[in-house]
Amino acid sequence: MAVISIAIVCDGTSDICIQDLIQAVADTAFPNQAFRITPAREVIPAHGSLHIRLERAYKDYEPDIIVCHRDAESTSVKDRTEEIKFAQEAAGINIPVIPAVPVRMIESWLLTDPGAIRCAADNRNGSVELNLPRHKSIEQLVDPKEILFFALKTASNLPTQRLKRFNEHRARSRIASFMDDFSGLRKLPSFQQFETLLTAAIFKQTEFKNTVNHI
Repeated sequence: MAVISIAIVCDGTSDICIQDLIQAVADTAFPNQAFRITPAREVIPAHGSLHIRLERAYKDYEPDIIVCHRDAESTSVKDRTEEIKFAQEAAGINIPVIPAVPVRMIESWLLTDPGAIRCAADNRNGSVELNLPRHKSIEQLVDPKEILFFALKTASNLPTQRLKRFNEHRARSRIASFMDDFSGLRKLPSFQQFETLLTAAIFKQTEFKNTVNHI
């Protein structure tokens, strides 16, 4: 079986957690397909123009697909998506470059699975209420990172002195690897767009590889 290679270009090392989400989308839609999903660490964190970073990832990894993560931050998902498209064209890349653009920041996608948050906080069986925002309001949050970090600390249920040593950054990086309920995440329009585009790109690549292998 031909392997589908996916390279990830994202802005910072904390965003590499998107690798687990890519793997989940790919495995769910194509359970019998083999994937190699690799962060292009040479262009993380972001330095230089996006098209130069995409071009290097394309040349160094020779992937079938590139996933380009950019947080929307203070702009819109549409504008970020167009930015990625223009960078792809400037780099002369002729393979699919899939935009992964969470509203505000990647933490908004990580707020949708309370079970994964508890696991990441090393308190899998905890029962303390996390008071997570409703799915329909997540993409309107001004600072999802602050809310996620508070939820992680709450989920840990640690006493005050031990909570001071709790590493919320490490815990955040683990959330996606524990996610097994994507029903909430799929309610977010930004993730819906990402999943649809990635699934379509993988399908085209599998069709192409199968055709080549039968020639």
